[in-house]
Amino acid sequence: MKLQGFPKRYENASEPTGDRWMAHYEAAKGVVDSGGILVLYGGNGTGKTRMAYELAKKASPPRAQYKRGSLLYDLPRIYTTAVNLFMQVRETFRKDSQVSESELIRRYSEASLLVIDEIQERGETPFEDRKLTQIIDSRYMDERPTILISNHTREEFAKSLSPAVLDRIRENGRGLNFNWGSFRRSDALKVGADPVSIAEG
Repeated sequence: MKLQGFPKRYENASEPTGDRWMAHYEAAKGVVDSGGILVLYGGNGTGKTRMAYELAKKASPPRAQYKRGSLLYDLPRIYTTAVNLFMQVRETFRKDSQVSESELIRRYSEASLLVIDEIQERGETPFEDRKLTQIIDSRYMDERPTILISNHTREEFAKSLSPAVLDRIRENGRGLNFNWGSFRRSDALKVGADPVSIAEG
């Protein structure tokens, strides 16, 4: 299994706990394992990116391997932010670019799992809408799971995406609201901390 781009800070972190977080994880894993589109939304520090990392490690997305000769190879599980994704796309327009736009789009389209974080930070331009739709639509057609992460509310998130992407999410996806307090506050990161107790105190 090849994980690419995921934050290093999670590599040696203790196992996540908390009943509500784990319930979200089980629901999210079902979406990823079925090749759907998963939306994780809610406030800062509530464990959305950490959940994407755990899913990348433990989920079993369809079409996660390809065959070359008699050998099977794992396709990568890729993490990127929206800003980084579109910066990379624009860099392919440079004359000295070593990667073409089509090659870059194919890399993200063919990953066994793609996580796009901080969706709310993108420009929401027609250009970005087209590229995002192109990637998600390609993944949808090939039953490859995509995770979109945002600090927006559900309503704000819906307004930020194109109708085509929203239709795909409604058809084979699910949104999960991380509606509890931040894990980053006080002693919330202690092993065994539950987001319910964190939100309440």
